[in-house]
Amino acid sequence: MEQFKRFGIDFDKDEFVETSIYGIVSVYSLIEKQIENYLKQYNLSSSKFNMMMIIKHHGGEKGISQIDIGKRLIVTASNMTKQLDKLIAEGMVERFALKGDRRVNLIKITKQGSDLLDKVWPGYTVTIKKISSPLSTQERKALSQNLAKWFEGLENSK
Repeated sequence: MEQFKRFGIDFDKDEFVETSIYGIVSVYSLIEKQIENYLKQYNLSSSKFNMMMIIKHHGGEKGISQIDIGKRLIVTASNMTKQLDKLIAEGMVERFALKGDRRVNLIKITKQGSDLLDKVWPGYTVTIKKISSPLSTQERKALSQNLAKWFEGLENSK
C-alpha cells in the first residue's frame, strides 16, 4: 500500500474511504495511459474508440441518436458533438436526420470505421487483459461485483 503514501494516506488510521477513491482514480489514470498508448497507432483516442464502439454495436444498420450516444458515454453534449464532427470528417461515421423527425440526428458507423474497429479489437483485448493481469480471475470477478454494487448505489442516490 506504499502507492498511497504519496497522497498522505496512512492505512493504520483506517482511511479506507480515501484509499478507495484515490485508488480508483490512480488505477484509472494508469489504465487510460496504457489504452491511449495502444490506440494512438490507429490515430484513435479512447473517447473516439468508445464512441465508435457504441455507434457500431448499439446503432447497427439503423444508426443511433446522438442523445442515446450521450447516455452511454460520460461526456458533455458539446464534447460529444466535437468528437462526432471529427469522426465524420475522418470518414469513420456519418450523420443523417431521422426520417419523419429532422430534429433527431442519427449516427451510423461507416465501412471504413467498422473495418478500423475490427482491426483494432484483437490488440485492444490483449492490452486490457495485460492491464488486468496483476489480479487473479477471482479477484477480477470480486472487483467487478463490488464496482457494480457501488455504481448502482451511486446511480440510485441521484
